[in-house]
Amino acid sequence: MMLFRMLLYVALPFFLGIPLVSAKKNKPIKTTIVQQKGDYTLMRGGKPYFIKGAGGSQYLKRLKAYGGNSIRTWSPHDAGRILDEAYDLGLTVTLGLSIQTERHGFDYNNGEAVAKQLEATREVILKYKDHPALLAWGIGNELNLHYTNPKVWDAVNDIANMIHQVDGNHLVTTMLAGVNKKEIDYIKERCPALDLIAVQVYGGLASVPQQIKDAGWNKAYIVTEWGPTGHWEVVSTPWGAPIEETSREKAMVYKQRYQASIANDKSCLGSYVFLWGQKQERTPTWYGLFTEDGEENEVVDVMQYLWSGGWPANRAPHLEALTLDGKRASDFPVVEPGKSYAISASVSDPDDDKLAVRWELLEESTDLKEGGDREERPAALSGLVTAEDGMRARLTAPDQVGAYRLFVYVTDGHNNVATANIPFYVTSAVDTFASQAYRFTEHPVWADEFDYEGLPNTEKWSYDIGGSGWGNNELQYYTEARSENVKVADGLLTITARKEAYEGSEYTSTRLISKGKGDFLYGRFEVKAKVPQGRGTWPAAWMLPTDWTYGDWPASGEIDILEHVGYDQDVVHISVHTEDYNHVIGTQKTAFKKIENATTEFHTFRVDWTPAYIRGFVDDVQLFNFPNEGTGYKVWPFDQKFHWLLNLAVGGNWGGQQGIDDEAFPAQLQIDYVRVYDLLNP
Repeated sequence: MMLFRMLLYVALPFFLGIPLVSAKKNKPIKTTIVQQKGDYTLMRGGKPYFIKGAGGSQYLKRLKAYGGNSIRTWSPHDAGRILDEAYDLGLTVTLGLSIQTERHGFDYNNGEAVAKQLEATREVILKYKDHPALLAWGIGNELNLHYTNPKVWDAVNDIANMIHQVDGNHLVTTMLAGVNKKEIDYIKERCPALDLIAVQVYGGLASVPQQIKDAGWNKAYIVTEWGPTGHWEVVSTPWGAPIEETSREKAMVYKQRYQASIANDKSCLGSYVFLWGQKQERTPTWYGLFTEDGEENEVVDVMQYLWSGGWPANRAPHLEALTLDGKRASDFPVVEPGKSYAISASVSDPDDDKLAVRWELLEESTDLKEGGDREERPAALSGLVTAEDGMRARLTAPDQVGAYRLFVYVTDGHNNVATANIPFYVTSAVDTFASQAYRFTEHPVWADEFDYEGLPNTEKWSYDIGGSGWGNNELQYYTEARSENVKVADGLLTITARKEAYEGSEYTSTRLISKGKGDFLYGRFEVKAKVPQGRGTWPAAWMLPTDWTYGDWPASGEIDILEHVGYDQDVVHISVHTEDYNHVIGTQKTAFKKIENATTEFHTFRVDWTPAYIRGFVDDVQLFNFPNEGTGYKVWPFDQKFHWLLNLAVGGNWGGQQGIDDEAFPAQLQIDYVRVYDLLNP
């Protein structure tokens, strides 16, 4: 009789049409944050839990097999299925809550709409709060992106308070685009109910720990999106097509950035890599770790290594280069309609697997959104690529003038893939970009060749003086006309940073400025320099606005012709900063390149600044392009006069990110010349 009752108990729900739900799936597992001696630990069910997660809900079995333990979603859509699947695999979920954004037209002054949103969110919380796979709630996604009304943070706090009232078992956060002190200040003031913050950063991931500290956030945080260098952070072609990293380049930067930040910061409770799936965003391959057919690129290998400590038994192919007519993407290839051009890929396989290649040609995407909003994939153009032997093929250029992008996919027979693409432009024999072929004077209109002895020429240079930190928490005191820190001799300007107590600072150095003595609107700006070695050094040759017409930094702009940080030897950077594009909010426009012997030999760095673009060059090779979008000063404040700055900083948010090696001092930035060529046809 007892056996009959047990069978009846199990079978009855099926007879009645009621789904059988495990009682365990209605038992929440409590998550908390514990702080000890300044370190933070996420506790789940009373045990430490570091998030090794991915954004997306596809391929969860693979995620588990590779050492991942969590996923995050952007909305509660299909949350029941996702939570159940995650639970069955032993994964957790940070569940996104759909909160309206100002950039999509929501008005946070509309009290009725805000209250309605709160109640809709309450229903979601009540529905899923007891699921044991639930780890945390994420209120909205990048609510700080292009917003003006700080009342959004009041709404976030009301939602967080409501969640804590009905759910005492799970943490509450909100996902921020970048790390911005203004938003951190708002959240500290207006959102005390949040348990932690979540930040979303791409190219600037390695700087996040320091940015978090500088912004004044002294609680725990997680990173809910991180990945390749963003399409807003890379070099673009003259026709505005951003240049995507190859799968090989992505694998390297994912590994380096994770190890420099998430893996080492004791305030970071883990992260969610972007994207555990595939999507169209600028291209079909930019952000997804998988192709549309589920093939895994080299970043998946890296994530398995970062999560588990071991590489997969069979690894993805390594794609080193893709060329069109012998040119790489950074060469900005332009072709003629209907003509045939050689294309080739350079690929190796760590397991010596037999490789297969496929090519795809797309028109450059024009359905461009922001904040990860859905974009349409361009249709493939067929019949224009003819395969040859190995990794070689021929492209017949389309007849229609315009922007295109050629993709290559190389597979190894084990569901691994290497990817790359190259944007190109089809035009007639007449140069489509002739209108942008700006010309500059043959000889400099302003220069310092440093062909004299003593201190810098006072008719060209003045000094910034002091030890204020200069907005970057730098450690040096900039002295005035002190020969121990600056001198001209043997045809060189030498700026020396020294380890010495001076006016309350531990280091001294010099910052020269040409303000009032060399102010320019447009032109070619060139400096030949050799940067110092040593962790903690941060040399720069750059430009700031003379009159700050559009407001304080970054509104009036900044142009960085050369930057280098000592812990990343021989890697040089060219950047611009504006109100809409700057490192504080993770949208900076920048390019970097590792060059040989930057610390032992002189190299030439320059920018060409015109009304249409700012382009950056190292040794006459272009690696940076920033076009004038024509949308106003927030993007393009570069219609005012700027002046030179030459300096060698010590420490600071970037230069001191990996500490300071005092054995490196005295350190020297040496400059052979500074030259300015005027724009002839503005």
